Amino acid sequence: MMVVRYYLSFCVLLAHLSVLTGLNYPWIQRGTVDVGCFFAISGFLMFPSFQKRPTLRHYISRRARRILPPYVLIICLCATGLIFVSDLSPVEYLTNRGFWEYLAANLSFMNFLQPDLPGVFTGEAFTTSAVNGSLWTMKGEWVCYLSVPAVYFIVRKLSKRNGGILLTAIAIAAILSRLYLLGLADRTDSELYNILARQFGTLLVFFYIGALVNYYFDLFKKYNGYILAFDIIILLLADYIPFYQTLLQPIVAGTLVLWFSMIGSWGKRLAKHDSISYDIYLFHFPIIQLAIYFGLPHTLHPLLTLLIVLTTTVILAYLSWNLVGKRFARRRDHKGSLTPAKR
Repeated sequence: MMVVRYYLSFCVLLAHLSVLTGLNYPWIQRGTVDVGCFFAISGFLMFPSFQKRPTLRHYISRRARRILPPYVLIICLCATGLIFVSDLSPVEYLTNRGFWEYLAANLSFMNFLQPDLPGVFTGEAFTTSAVNGSLWTMKGEWVCYLSVPAVYFIVRKLSKRNGGILLTAIAIAAILSRLYLLGLADRTDSELYNILARQFGTLLVFFYIGALVNYYFDLFKKYNGYILAFDIIILLLADYIPFYQTLLQPIVAGTLVLWFSMIGSWGKRLAKHDSISYDIYLFHFPIIQLAIYFGLPHTLHPLLTLLIVLTTTVILAYLSWNLVGKRFARRRDHKGSLTPAKR
C-alpha cells in the first residue's frame, strides 16, 4: 500500500498545482476522489488494527500521536512563517484578529471558518487566498476513526452475514446523506451543505467501502479478476450512468485502489521505510501558494515548477516526520510496547 499512498499524494499535489496555477499537467487528476481513496485504505486498515488491541484509550492515543503532531506543526509554521509574505507589517499581522482566528479555527479542525491569514496570498495571481486547502479532510478523518470502536463492538456480536449488512447499511446511509445535503445546497444556495456533503458523506462512503473489502477480503481475493473487470466496465460507461459520481464512483475508486494495493509484490522495499505520504499531503498546498507568490509558474517551465514544488514538499515532509512525527508516533504506550510508526 505504500506505493499507492505515494501515488495518491502525488495526484493530489498535481491536482492542486493545476487548479491553483492554471497550468495544464497531463495526468489523471481527480482531486476529491484521490483523497477518498486514502480513506478507502484507512477503512481497510483501521478495523483490523483496532481488532488487534480493542481498547479505546490505546486506539485514540495511537491515532492522535500519528495524526496530530504534523498537523499542528504545519498550522503553526504557516501562521508564523507567512508573516514574511503578508501585506501587513509584523505588528499589524500579529495583532490582527484574523491571525488568532486562523489558529483557533484550524487547530480545532474548523478550517472552513478561517482558511486565510491576514494579508497573505492576496492579489490576482491567486485562485484562492486559503493557506492550506488540504486540511479540510481532518475533521472527516476523525469522524471515521471514532466510528470504528462503536461499529466494531456491534459487528463483533453479529453473525458474518449481519455484520456485512451493517457495514453496507452505513455506506448506503452515507451515500444518501450526501445526496440529501447536495440537494439542500442546490435549493438553499448554501455552501455549508456542500462542505458537509464533501467532508462527511463522501469520506465516510470511501472509508466504509474499505472496511467492507477488509470484511470480505477472502471473497475480494477470490474474485479479484471479476471485480477489476466490473470496475473497468463502469469506468468506460461512467458518462452514461446517472448519479455515477455519487452512487458508483466511491465503490469503483475504492475497490480499484485496494485492488492495486494488494496485487503483486511491488512496493515491498519501500514498505520497509517510514511513510511520509501524510506529511506530503499536509505540506504541499502552502508550498504551491508560495511558488505562486514568488512567480514561479509564470517565469519557469511548468515541469520545472512542478519539480521545485515536489522537491521542496518532499524535503519538508521528510523533516516533519523525522524531527516531529516519528518522536510522537514511536513513543511507548502505557504498557511499554513500542507503537508502530507507519500510518
